[in-house]
Amino acid sequence: MMHLEKCKWFNGADSPVFFMIDDLANTWVDVNHNGIPDLEEDWGYCKNGENSSFRYLNEQILRHFPQVKVTFFVPVGVRAGMSDHPVCRQTSRPINADEESRAFFRGIHRHPGYELAYHGTTHGRTGPNPEDFIQEWELFESAEEALERTLEGISVYADAVGERPKGGKYCGYAGNDRSDESIDRAGFIWWCRYWNRGAGDPAMKRISGGDPDPLTNYDIKRFGEGGVIDIPSTVDGGLLNGIYRPEASLKGMAKRFLKTPLRRWKLRELDYLLENRLVIGIQEHISPARDDGKRQSPNIFDDCGSLQAIFRYLEGKNVWYCTGSELADYVNLRDHVQVVTYPGEERMFTLEHESRYGNGGILSLKLDSSNPASILLPDGTAVRVTAGIANLPVMKGEYFIREGEIR
Repeated sequence: MMHLEKCKWFNGADSPVFFMIDDLANTWVDVNHNGIPDLEEDWGYCKNGENSSFRYLNEQILRHFPQVKVTFFVPVGVRAGMSDHPVCRQTSRPINADEESRAFFRGIHRHPGYELAYHGTTHGRTGPNPEDFIQEWELFESAEEALERTLEGISVYADAVGERPKGGKYCGYAGNDRSDESIDRAGFIWWCRYWNRGAGDPAMKRISGGDPDPLTNYDIKRFGEGGVIDIPSTVDGGLLNGIYRPEASLKGMAKRFLKTPLRRWKLRELDYLLENRLVIGIQEHISPARDDGKRQSPNIFDDCGSLQAIFRYLEGKNVWYCTGSELADYVNLRDHVQVVTYPGEERMFTLEHESRYGNGGILSLKLDSSNPASILLPDGTAVRVTAGIANLPVMKGEYFIREGEIR
């Protein structure tokens, strides 16, 4: 009898590639005190203009890798600085401050390769020193307070973008024992809770999220009564900086001399994720500029060469480039749609599902058959089977496996 199996990831990929960039905001920091936004100072205030970080990202990184998709995490209000006593002037406004701002953020979200996700209102609260900064979800003393502030932020997001955010991330990956409840009750489909550093080493001691098993720690999880999908962050965008941006020193000279073996050793993190079919969640920031004069890391400027090398390496791998919502939508289909076969009907099956998990979503199936060529859908159209994988719209009714070419 023919065996049908749901693919873990879309199109039978070994891993999804989830490129996440934090803190795209209506903000800039005047690091050199000249009153003009210069390169590296912009967090989104300059839109797509000259010296904007968004333009730099597209021209220096994404244009070389058009298959890569980006999820931008957006603080929607007046973004806090780093200290009560800044050394650089920061200018910040809500993302819906004016029509130009709304148009910029809305345009990004409507682009097929981008998505905006929720990243708080102010990002947090400053203290006397940068180390005294308190991340936004650490501030809330109850789930109700957290929910109220989050709903206020969602309203700002919706006013600018035109719809509610489907997902988001804790500011600084920090919260408290009331945070998860607020995210669940706010109606998010997915969320990023933890920074899971060191995915390449199973014996790694620092494991976020309280899970000692890296094979589950770096995979999709769920939380809350609504089963919010928890997407891990697993790769620092500056992973290869020591190779592609070595310091001008004896140590840097040694790194250049040992470039090939060092690169191979560094890439074991990506290989580990691919071999175990885990999430490749690449973490970055849109700018290095901070009002305390220090440099935010990781960031797309310092890590440009590393990011190019990572994406170049992944070009030859069986990966799926996706946004956070695309990843979450597929996981919900995978987890809630059942493949039902019938005795005596080897080439017929149905996809049983609740209506909220169907409605045209695409589920990937792997077929164990000698010569499956296509699958006839309930609506009479056909989908080609490629390398044993079929990407099927989820519908009510019978699916039929056919051999031979699609006519």
